[in-house]
Amino acid sequence: MINRYPGRCQTCQQRVDAGAGQALKEDGRWNTYHHECAPARIAPAPGGHPGWHDLPLVGFDVEGTDPDPMRTRIISAALVHRDGSQTDWLIDPGVPIPPDATDRHGITDERVRADGRPARVALAELHAAVTGLIAAGTPLVAFCAPYDVTALHTELARHGLPPVDWGQAVVIDPSVLHRQVEPYWSGRRQLADLCAYYQVKLTNAHEAASDARAAAELAAAIAARHERIAGMPLDVLHKAQIDWYAEQSRDLRAYFDRQGRTETVSLEWPLETLPRT
Repeated sequence: MINRYPGRCQTCQQRVDAGAGQALKEDGRWNTYHHECAPARIAPAPGGHPGWHDLPLVGFDVEGTDPDPMRTRIISAALVHRDGSQTDWLIDPGVPIPPDATDRHGITDERVRADGRPARVALAELHAAVTGLIAAGTPLVAFCAPYDVTALHTELARHGLPPVDWGQAVVIDPSVLHRQVEPYWSGRRQLADLCAYYQVKLTNAHEAASDARAAAELAAAIAARHERIAGMPLDVLHKAQIDWYAEQSRDLRAYFDRQGRTETVSLEWPLETLPRT
């Protein structure tokens, strides 16, 4: 967490001004560091307890044209099973891909026009695959799930396709789980950051299949280290994440208010229904 008081960096022994570095809880006490001096963090070793992390999990990820899941057009998607099998889609959204989106995931207009599937056809296939997994009771794992879930929901409606019944789904969001088990975490919480902490391999960030695979392994890694999380029945875990996400979002909103920032923070998980403003 950001240090609230000035102190001395435990690594370089130089002064750290309040708010300029971070405070890490180590061996029961708080120590101050410059961001660049903070030691690399590694999660505790996995335990031997059983839990849902021993079950088949399927990672789910989409990449799109816009950070807003209600405006984005899906251009790639993947469902990755923990046995290594996967299904992925490259989709021609029918609209230009913004340069900043291409910078993030590397997918160009030329590529989707040459190799992408028509959006309505690909989305119908993705809908059928996701619906089949939900009907089978298979948990879907998505990192920052509101983006992937809401993007698919919006795109299906945009193309006149039936919605996924997310009320019947079990969704596991390792971003929510991490915030719950590491409430004093400081620094970035992106997929790559948490994969490094939990020692999960992420081969190609912002590539749908790679992100989906890493999300499933990350969720399992968190459960393997936290028996309380691992032991929750899946329906109870899903409902708990709704409450945890809302609480975490209220904390983030309060932080933005203190900073004088007007960023919108949704309290809805995993499906956002209210437009971002």
